[in-house]
Amino acid sequence: MTKNRITFPGLTCLMVLTLAACSPAQTDTEAPVEPVSAAPASTPPLDEPDDGTAEQSPAEPEEAEEEEEGQPQARAATGGGGPQDVSEFATGAQQSAEFPEPLTSVPDSAGLVLAEVRTGVHEGYDRIVFEHAGQGAPGWRAEYVSTPVEPGSGFPLQVEGEKFLYISAAGLSQAGSEQQQLELDDWTDTEDTVFEDVVTTFVHNGRASYYLGLDTERKFRVSVWEHQDGPRLIIDVLH
Repeated sequence: MTKNRITFPGLTCLMVLTLAACSPAQTDTEAPVEPVSAAPASTPPLDEPDDGTAEQSPAEPEEAEEEEEGQPQARAATGGGGPQDVSEFATGAQQSAEFPEPLTSVPDSAGLVLAEVRTGVHEGYDRIVFEHAGQGAPGWRAEYVSTPVEPGSGFPLQVEGEKFLYISAAGLSQAGSEQQQLELDDWTDTEDTVFEDVVTTFVHNGRASYYLGLDTERKFRVSVWEHQDGPRLIIDVLH
């Protein structure tokens, strides 16, 4: 299988950030947000995120089941809470209520940045967790787009896959690699998930772009979870 990666576009993106401020090209003509409807009885339950440390490889199903069995203890030990925001599985555009405003207040000194990315295998769906360090919770918008682009310049980004799920996270701090900005390369252990590629960008005008490369348009669900170490923006994609 072709190697996948989670990466920031490096020096190219840093040069992009010096250009005139503007949001990603997709948001200039944002599609209408799909109204939330009642979930069918077969919708997979919303599992609490665990504190797995293998951020570059998906958990085996057996491991995921063991972690889920110990969730109440894990919540008490790590300071986890319930979801602050959650959508239903759908293929249409979705967003938090006040997007592009943060979901909850983000102080100027909070330094809310992406700190870790990891995947997990669950019954009926695969999960990717964007864990942020800092205070507050980011606003978000998620939708399928035809072409992934760099924020600011609109230059195309190379993302493997046939369909591209774009997530915009709002309320983040401008930060480089010296300030906890994440950079991961050569992510090769995705054979057991639906994710063919994951690409993230530096923060531009308080917003970061996360792209998921998939083989086809699949229904997805977005949730934001509280945690003592910082909020988690979670995308679940049906198998």
